[in-house]
Amino acid sequence: MTSFLLSFAPFFLLLLLFHTPSSTCSSVLPLCNHRDNSNLLHFKNSFAIHTYTDGRCSSYSDKIASWKNGTDCCDWDGVTCDTTSGHVIGLDLSCSMLQGEFHPNSTLFHLTHLQQLNLASNDFSASPLSSRIGDLLALTHLNLCTSGFHGVIPSTISRLSKLLSLDLSYSNELRLDEFVWTKLIGNTTNLKELVLDEVDMSSIKETSMSLLMNFSSSLLFLSLSDTQLHGKFPSGILALPYLEELSLYRNQELKRELPKSNWSTPLRILNLIGTAFSGKIPDSIGHLKSLNQLSLSFCQFDGLIPLSLWNLTQLTFLDFNGNRLHGEIPSLLSNLKHLTYLDLSSNGFSGHIPDVFDNFTKF
Repeated sequence: MTSFLLSFAPFFLLLLLFHTPSSTCSSVLPLCNHRDNSNLLHFKNSFAIHTYTDGRCSSYSDKIASWKNGTDCCDWDGVTCDTTSGHVIGLDLSCSMLQGEFHPNSTLFHLTHLQQLNLASNDFSASPLSSRIGDLLALTHLNLCTSGFHGVIPSTISRLSKLLSLDLSYSNELRLDEFVWTKLIGNTTNLKELVLDEVDMSSIKETSMSLLMNFSSSLLFLSLSDTQLHGKFPSGILALPYLEELSLYRNQELKRELPKSNWSTPLRILNLIGTAFSGKIPDSIGHLKSLNQLSLSFCQFDGLIPLSLWNLTQLTFLDFNGNRLHGEIPSLLSNLKHLTYLDLSSNGFSGHIPDVFDNFTKF
């Protein structure tokens, strides 16, 4: 499992929002909007700094220590300003050790020019996610991963129609009901990244899940791991033309067979660990020439491994542990010269393991 988590770490980091260095707000640019300045100071004063680690940040920093009355907020850590108006358009407080209740009428919601908001890896003490999140209509990127929010995700989040990236993962028992899901997917039609790991989505029906097909022209990254999804996963999602990463890890009642054709050919990562996906692994998997990580352990796959799989020469991670696969492991395994992780255990394979491991540069 450590290898699996490490393999996904680079992609989790891609979802963090970048902070423009303070040097961009030089003396020739407008000063921070005075109302935004005041609202940020009020926001700062509502939290304590609590030294802790959750394992998701490579480092922690008290960014709001630089937020001082009488100074220009465009020069504060984590703050990005519009170069024309001086309004705050970006706020990156990820890994900032903030601790305390997130007030439903926080002055943060007065920053209506915000385009990027990253509050990942803080501790907001099981606060509900305020309905006023829907006031931030300019948002294109919202990251609340591992931030300690709790309860039902408000329907007003669907007002954020400009969203390109949404990450609500690992936030202490957030729940997404079908009504909010339907509105959110219906209004945010340009999403490129959607990450809802460990959000309770147990009320979402198969027909509503199919609404993800609305993103056929945009979706690159979809992670719905450990969300209590059930029923049949819509096969069309595996055919989204631009999809590069799909993770459905540990949805034990989520069923599907892999498609016999029409895969998303840019797919680089497919993680179905611990789902009820079943049937044979089709020959069509050999069309995924960009596939880098294939994780199918503890599913219900049976039959032979198709010969086409051994032509996926970009694979670095291959895990079939705990299925009902059988047959012999061919010497074609030697084609996968970039492998760093291989697990074929707890299946019904027969014959000898081919003597190919000297061909691998790393194993």
